[in-house]
Amino acid sequence: MSSVLVVGYGNTLRADDGAGVRAAEFIAQQYPQINVLCVHQLTPEIAEVLSRVSLAFFLDADFTSNSVKITPITEPPWKYRHNSHVATPHDLLALSAHLYGTYPRKTFIVSIPACSVMFSETLSPQTQQFVEEAVLLVTKLISEETTSGKV
Repeated sequence: MSSVLVVGYGNTLRADDGAGVRAAEFIAQQYPQINVLCVHQLTPEIAEVLSRVSLAFFLDADFTSNSVKITPITEPPWKYRHNSHVATPHDLLALSAHLYGTYPRKTFIVSIPACSVMFSETLSPQTQQFVEEAVLLVTKLISEETTSGKV
Protein backbone atom coordinates (compact mmCIF):
# COMPACT_ATOMS: atom_id res chain seq x y z
CA MET A 1 0.00 0.00 0.00
CA SER A 2 1.28 3.45 -0.88
CA SER A 3 1.80 6.07 1.79
CA VAL A 4 1.18 8.77 -0.84
CA LEU A 5 -2.15 10.01 -2.19
CA VAL A 6 -2.61 12.32 -5.17
CA VAL A 7 -6.10 13.73 -5.71
CA GLY A 8 -6.74 15.50 -9.00
CA TYR A 9 -10.11 17.18 -9.24
CA GLY A 10 -12.07 19.32 -11.66
CA ASN A 11 -14.44 19.15 -14.59
CA THR A 12 -12.69 17.55 -17.56
CA LEU A 13 -15.56 18.58 -19.86
CA ARG A 14 -14.77 22.28 -19.27
CA ALA A 15 -11.29 22.55 -20.83
CA ASP A 16 -8.76 23.88 -18.31
CA ASP A 17 -10.98 23.18 -15.31
CA GLY A 18 -9.78 19.58 -15.71
CA ALA A 19 -6.10 20.53 -15.20
CA GLY A 20 -5.90 18.85 -11.78
CA VAL A 21 -7.33 15.61 -13.16
CA ARG A 22 -4.99 15.65 -16.16
CA ALA A 23 -1.94 16.23 -13.94
CA ALA A 24 -3.01 13.39 -11.62
CA GLU A 25 -3.41 11.08 -14.64
CA PHE A 26 0.19 11.81 -15.72
CA ILE A 27 1.43 11.14 -12.17
CA ALA A 28 -0.46 7.84 -12.11
CA GLN A 29 1.34 6.81 -15.30
CA GLN A 30 4.76 7.68 -13.86
CA TYR A 31 4.14 6.23 -10.39
CA PRO A 32 1.74 3.27 -10.66
CA GLN A 33 2.47 2.35 -7.02
CA ILE A 34 0.98 5.65 -5.78
CA ASN A 35 -2.68 5.92 -4.90
CA VAL A 36 -4.14 8.44 -7.37
CA LEU A 37 -7.76 9.59 -7.38
CA CYS A 38 -9.23 11.56 -10.28
CA VAL A 39 -12.57 13.04 -9.30
CA HIS A 40 -15.03 15.66 -10.48
CA GLN A 41 -15.24 17.17 -6.99
CA LEU A 42 -14.02 16.48 -3.47
CA THR A 43 -16.37 14.24 -1.51
CA PRO A 44 -16.39 12.98 2.10
CA GLU A 45 -15.39 9.45 1.02
CA ILE A 46 -11.88 10.72 0.32
CA ALA A 47 -11.35 11.25 4.07
CA GLU A 48 -11.05 7.50 4.61
CA VAL A 49 -8.27 7.24 2.02
CA LEU A 50 -6.52 10.24 3.59
CA SER A 51 -6.50 8.44 6.93
CA ARG A 52 -4.25 5.73 5.47
CA VAL A 53 -1.48 7.89 3.96
CA SER A 54 1.28 10.11 5.31
CA LEU A 55 1.67 12.40 2.27
CA ALA A 56 -1.16 13.90 0.20
CA PHE A 57 -1.48 16.27 -2.75
CA PHE A 58 -4.63 18.01 -3.97
CA LEU A 59 -4.33 19.20 -7.60
CA ASP A 60 -6.79 21.72 -8.99
CA ALA A 61 -7.15 24.41 -11.65
CA ASP A 62 -6.66 28.00 -10.53
CA PHE A 63 -8.18 30.74 -12.67
CA THR A 64 -6.59 33.54 -10.61
CA SER A 65 -2.92 32.68 -10.92
CA ASN A 66 -0.27 32.76 -13.61
CA SER A 67 2.18 30.30 -12.03
CA VAL A 68 2.01 26.84 -10.51
CA LYS A 69 1.78 27.08 -6.73
CA ILE A 70 2.40 24.33 -4.21
CA THR A 71 1.11 25.36 -0.81
CA PRO A 72 1.59 23.18 2.26
CA ILE A 73 -1.30 22.88 4.66
CA THR A 74 0.42 23.65 7.93
CA GLU A 75 -2.38 24.11 10.44
CA PRO A 76 -3.97 21.06 12.02
CA PRO A 77 -7.47 20.27 10.75
CA TRP A 78 -9.43 21.24 13.83
CA LYS A 79 -13.00 21.41 12.65
CA TYR A 80 -14.95 19.79 9.84
CA ARG A 81 -17.52 22.12 8.28
CA HIS A 82 -20.09 20.00 6.47
CA ASN A 83 -21.45 21.46 3.27
CA SER A 84 -23.13 19.05 0.90
CA HIS A 85 -22.16 21.14 -2.13
CA VAL A 86 -18.57 22.18 -1.46
CA ALA A 87 -15.68 20.38 0.23
CA THR A 88 -12.12 21.65 0.49
CA PRO A 89 -8.90 19.78 1.21
CA HIS A 90 -9.01 21.31 4.70
CA ASP A 91 -12.52 19.91 5.25
CA LEU A 92 -11.41 16.42 4.20
CA LEU A 93 -8.38 16.52 6.51
CA ALA A 94 -10.61 17.56 9.40
CA LEU A 95 -13.09 14.80 8.58
CA SER A 96 -10.27 12.25 8.42
CA ALA A 97 -9.01 13.39 11.82
CA HIS A 98 -12.53 13.35 13.29
CA LEU A 99 -13.65 9.97 11.94
CA TYR A 100 -10.40 8.01 11.87
CA GLY A 101 -8.21 9.82 14.40
CA THR A 102 -5.48 10.49 11.85
CA TYR A 103 -4.61 12.45 8.73
CA PRO A 104 -1.53 12.78 6.49
CA ARG A 105 1.60 14.12 8.15
CA LYS A 106 2.14 16.40 5.13
CA THR A 107 -0.45 17.75 2.69
CA PHE A 108 0.01 20.11 -0.23
CA ILE A 109 -2.44 22.02 -2.41
CA VAL A 110 -1.20 22.30 -5.99
CA SER A 111 -2.79 25.17 -7.93
CA ILE A 112 -2.46 24.94 -11.70
CA PRO A 113 -3.08 28.13 -13.70
CA ALA A 114 -6.00 27.87 -16.10
CA CYS A 115 -7.75 30.24 -18.45
CA SER A 116 -10.51 28.48 -20.40
CA VAL A 117 -13.77 26.91 -19.25
CA MET A 118 -15.18 26.39 -22.72
CA PHE A 119 -16.92 23.10 -23.40
CA SER A 120 -13.95 20.98 -24.38
CA GLU A 121 -12.07 17.91 -23.19
CA THR A 122 -8.78 19.47 -24.28
CA LEU A 123 -6.58 21.77 -22.22
CA SER A 124 -5.43 25.07 -23.68
CA PRO A 125 -1.76 24.98 -24.76
CA GLN A 126 -0.78 27.35 -21.94
CA THR A 127 -2.50 25.26 -19.26
CA GLN A 128 -1.01 22.08 -20.73
CA GLN A 129 2.44 23.57 -20.07
CA PHE A 130 1.43 24.39 -16.49
CA VAL A 131 0.16 20.82 -16.03
CA GLU A 132 3.53 19.48 -17.15
CA GLU A 133 5.30 21.85 -14.73
CA ALA A 134 3.00 20.79 -11.87
CA VAL A 135 3.66 17.11 -12.59
CA LEU A 136 7.42 17.71 -12.45
CA LEU A 137 7.15 19.62 -9.17
CA VAL A 138 4.87 17.07 -7.51
CA THR A 139 6.91 14.06 -8.62
CA LYS A 140 10.07 15.78 -7.37
CA LEU A 141 8.44 16.34 -3.97
CA ILE A 142 7.22 12.74 -3.85
CA SER A 143 10.70 11.50 -4.68
CA GLU A 144 12.32 13.73 -2.04
CA GLU A 145 9.85 12.75 0.65
CA THR A 146 9.93 9.02 -0.04
CA THR A 147 13.71 8.68 -0.47
CA SER A 148 14.51 10.75 2.61
CA GLY A 149 12.54 8.33 4.79
CA LYS A 150 10.08 11.07 5.79
CA VAL A 151 7.19 9.07 4.33
